[in-house]
Amino acid sequence: MPEKYSLKKILSAAILLGILTGGCKKITEGFLSDGLYVPDAPLTIQRGNPFQKTSAILADGTTQPMIVKLVDVRRADTHKHADEFYKEYPVYVYTASVDPAVDTTIEQVNKKRTLKQLKPYEFLNSGQFVFNGATDSLPLGVTYEYDIEVSNVAGSKLYKNIATMTTVDPPLITETTANCNLFPDDGSATIPMGQPTMTITRVSESGASVILKITDKNGNPFNPKKGEIIKRGDRPIFENYARFHPIEYTDTAMICNFEIAPFPLSKYSNGGTNWNYLMYYRIPSAFVSIDKTLTTKIGSVNPLFAFRLMKAGVYVVEIRLPKTTRK
Repeated sequence: MPEKYSLKKILSAAILLGILTGGCKKITEGFLSDGLYVPDAPLTIQRGNPFQKTSAILADGTTQPMIVKLVDVRRADTHKHADEFYKEYPVYVYTASVDPAVDTTIEQVNKKRTLKQLKPYEFLNSGQFVFNGATDSLPLGVTYEYDIEVSNVAGSKLYKNIATMTTVDPPLITETTANCNLFPDDGSATIPMGQPTMTITRVSESGASVILKITDKNGNPFNPKKGEIIKRGDRPIFENYARFHPIEYTDTAMICNFEIAPFPLSKYSNGGTNWNYLMYYRIPSAFVSIDKTLTTKIGSVNPLFAFRLMKAGVYVVEIRLPKTTRK
């Protein structure tokens, strides 16, 4: 009887162990969601922006830590690998800020920057792009698609076409304003002449120059080389913002190699007055006639204007003065 009882106990324990063993499954460690996504998609790449950082991938409950790797970038129109995204381009990297009031020569500026070869981006483990100035070498208006791989304790997964991104140019021109007044030679009251027409044309993406022309109502340029355009007292002019190279004066224009965008690099202050980006000039009465519909008085024409160019390139800026004819 004791032996029979012991055998029953052994058999019962074995059956229970078998049930417990067969009924238990290994618990999967961690979770890797199918629904993680890029929160700011579709992305916009501002060409030439020295620092642009996108948002991190939203994990949708995926177990942390997770590591995101960039697998491929393709042009969305052809679905082919975007070679231009992986090339290195020359980019100035600044080690300190440039102060136009102090750093007035290229030699001084070069002490604060280094020319490096960089890809247009860095890709972080968080799934973020950090774009740099090399994006200026990417073609404009192109949409790209990209794939990522996400890994964590649960394994890894490929996410095809997780998002798209498109290259755009930021606004090229900001801070525009213009005005013009007649100062009669007889000392009588100032006569408003109306707003000049400002036309800014980017004629080349390479280089860093402004060709500034001040013209009459017919588009005939006044001659700065012969004194037809002069400064106005102690107020700022073009050369106050052109810090790194001297202004070149021709028969039709004032030309500045501004070297660093944006131009002007900073607002101009002098004697406690902040002039923002304004430039003041005078056309003496000896070189200009005024429309009789405005006045019969003789006097100087006094334009003021401002503009700011946000990217490098060669620009032609024309300030066309209303109700004027060059003599």
